[in-house]
Amino acid sequence: MEESNNHTQSEISNLKEALSDIEEKYKVLSETVFEGVFITEKGYCIEANQVGCDMIGYSQEEVLGMFAADLAVPEHRELALERIANPLDTPFEIDVVRKDNTLFHAQIQSKKHTFKGRDARIVVVWDISDYKKSVKELVESENKYCAVVENAGDGIIIGDADGNMLEINSGFEAITGFSKNELLNKHISSIFAPESLEEKPLRFDLLDVGQSIIFERNILGKNGERIPIEMNSKKPSGKNYLAIIRDLRERKKAREDLERKNEELRIAKNKAEESDMLKSSFLANMSHEIRTPMNGIIGFAELLKMLELTPEQREDYLNVILSSGQQLLNIINDVLEFSKIETGQIVVESVVFDISSMLKEIISFFKPVAERGNNTLTLNTTKCNMAILSGDPSKIQQILTNLINNSLKFTESGNVEVGIITDSAEIIFYVKDTGIGIPKQYMNTIFDRFTQAQHDGINKQKGTGLGLSICKKLVHLMNGTIWAESEVGEGSTFYFAIPFTGI
Repeated sequence: MEESNNHTQSEISNLKEALSDIEEKYKVLSETVFEGVFITEKGYCIEANQVGCDMIGYSQEEVLGMFAADLAVPEHRELALERIANPLDTPFEIDVVRKDNTLFHAQIQSKKHTFKGRDARIVVVWDISDYKKSVKELVESENKYCAVVENAGDGIIIGDADGNMLEINSGFEAITGFSKNELLNKHISSIFAPESLEEKPLRFDLLDVGQSIIFERNILGKNGERIPIEMNSKKPSGKNYLAIIRDLRERKKAREDLERKNEELRIAKNKAEESDMLKSSFLANMSHEIRTPMNGIIGFAELLKMLELTPEQREDYLNVILSSGQQLLNIINDVLEFSKIETGQIVVESVVFDISSMLKEIISFFKPVAERGNNTLTLNTTKCNMAILSGDPSKIQQILTNLINNSLKFTESGNVEVGIITDSAEIIFYVKDTGIGIPKQYMNTIFDRFTQAQHDGINKQKGTGLGLSICKKLVHLMNGTIWAESEVGEGSTFYFAIPFTGI
């Protein structure tokens, strides 16, 4: 019997040692882990390690008997109650309130376990606040990066080490017209015009050794347009390259506009300088042109005072005075007319008139002038199918008078033909002569003010150099056009066309 008792006492002692070992192991495990460990029964805490107590800010005595859902923030309490009532082994996350009312974000996972003969759950709690904060900061940083990339005015491409496009921003879509899906995973060479690659091959070898490459070239838009761009490429990591693409179309357009404006300014400057020279020449010429008839008028008027003049001499002197007076009047009329046009004082009228009668009057007026130069002056109306027109007869007569006068001035022993052509759109008048013609170098300037075409071996003709300029401006006032055709030694034809106005 005594031996049996000793054996029983020995077993009890061994069991106590084993239990003490288990408790020590449990204590070591629970106190050395970095997570909070709680043992709960129906949601109430029946055991907790020190890490868990420190995590929520309560002592072990305060934690024992505490209901787990009471630690959840109000908005997460329902989830905590659900997991207590229907426990699962999968983890979940809630915000936990510490004793000092501060919060931390917890990840919780539990597992069913028998503890001291009771159905319990081992609950492990991780404080993942720092992790969540890092994730949030990472997401915010990524969002900022994405916002910068997507809203950048330039195009941005991120590719892999082989040159395949992995990321494309909306700026590049806007430049090319392609969508991301149309370009992603394609090689970057596919966006370049073939001739551009031949001229400037892609230099991945330079990117691989850390160099940045900036160059200008053309890429292809979706519609086939060749788009001038500036590309700045680099390889920020061993796995990826970065390319920033700037659309140069606006810059090139601005440059072209600037060059065009500079060219216009240069032309305007040259024209202004030329105009100044022409004005100076005009003034010098005008002084001569006015002095010549004035000298004639004064000189022959003085001669008329002589008492011994015969009637024939007196008539000749009077004719010279009249001719000089008419010449002076023509000069003054040209200057006044040009001045009125330049200052916008000319008004275009629209009246009904007999074109046939007007042309016959003009021909009759110039017949004596033509005969003095041994010229034949004719009227051609075979292509005119109407006699009554609506327009400004005085302007038309003035233009024709200037053109006929010019033709007779430069034609000797030849023919001058005045004609009219009518159709449904416009009326064309012309004056054709067999005179000396106009050298080609003067054809672009004959309608400029203060300009007279010069011919080798032919003396400069009298006049202000305003006649054809006046014609041009009068035609433009009537919304018409004027032009000339000429061949040196063959003659010239001047045309002007004005819109047809029905009656």
